[in-house]
Amino acid sequence: MKNIYRSGPCIIMFFVMCNYGCQKDKIPALTTNEITSITATSAISGGIITDEGLGAIIARGVCWSTNITPTIADNKTQDDVGPGSFSSNITGLNGGIKYFVRAYATNSAGTGYGMAISFTTIDQANEQIEEIKINNYIINNPTIPFQLKSSGLYYSDLIIGTGPSLVTHDIAYVKYTGKFLDGTVFDTNVGKIDTLIFPVNEGWVISGFDEGITYMKEGGKAVFLLPSKLAYGPIGYYPVIPGYTPILFDVDLVKVINR
Repeated sequence: MKNIYRSGPCIIMFFVMCNYGCQKDKIPALTTNEITSITATSAISGGIITDEGLGAIIARGVCWSTNITPTIADNKTQDDVGPGSFSSNITGLNGGIKYFVRAYATNSAGTGYGMAISFTTIDQANEQIEEIKINNYIINNPTIPFQLKSSGLYYSDLIIGTGPSLVTHDIAYVKYTGKFLDGTVFDTNVGKIDTLIFPVNEGWVISGFDEGITYMKEGGKAVFLLPSKLAYGPIGYYPVIPGYTPILFDVDLVKVINR
């Protein structure tokens, strides 16, 4: 019994020292923000530091590379110091290239990284070709009075509905046909029992479709012409839709549920 009691403080001291040492060496933990505002030469990301570890944050930002696990030995930003969230401007990129980005934060114990996120910069040559295709379609289809929205969406009412309109989080019930500019159908639920049902502006459908539906009222029919940046982008939707492909949707807003 005497020996057990004598060894107790040593055991306690060992665990205290171990715990202190482990905490002392703890690097920061953080997440990587989604990539936005992608151009041929730049993009925006950032991160959120969820755990500083032990020791002040002395550097933070994002790092990027064409390799799947970029580090601060690659290209990086330096976005102030300290905890919390931060935004990072990624510059000096080349067009049409797939990059990987990770947020990073450094304290006295080392550097922690967020999850890698990939994106592809805009290929200006392909973007110009796409713009020509869209302009030619509009010229060759003068009976469709498209309105160009600030986002780049081309919108045209065929029948203006008389029911309620939609705002964010409302539920849309939709019949649609998706087509290429040459008229080839790549997807439709017309003539099928299925109706597309989704909450508006919650990311369930491509961004151009989400936007277009908000200009409609229940019972209306419309045409959306989406440039690839509002549809499937430079990557496309393999194997159906190639990258940099503008697409059309004939849309029938069957029902609206306002929430």
